[in-house]
Amino acid sequence: MELLAVFDALRRDPSLRLNDAGRNVLRLLDACAVVVRDRGRILDTVPAHCRLPLAELAEGYAGVWAVLAEELRERDLSEADLSQPSSLGA
Repeated sequence: MELLAVFDALRRDPSLRLNDAGRNVLRLLDACAVVVRDRGRILDTVPAHCRLPLAELAEGYAGVWAVLAEELRERDLSEADLSQPSSLGA
């Protein structure tokens, strides 16, 4: 699924929209969506002396996002395992 389509689906989810923590997550994701939508303009307007520091920052944040993604997947898998009936009692 395209990134902006995923974001639009999450933005419509009441479990995120209707509480402060969820709205904070959506605000953060909205900032990321700006990069997806306006990457070319960002590339064209960043001053030359800021390019390498911005690249380092983007790579660092990408690493943090990658760790967060893995942790979210792990939680989803562990919750799925907990919801499965155990075959030990059968």
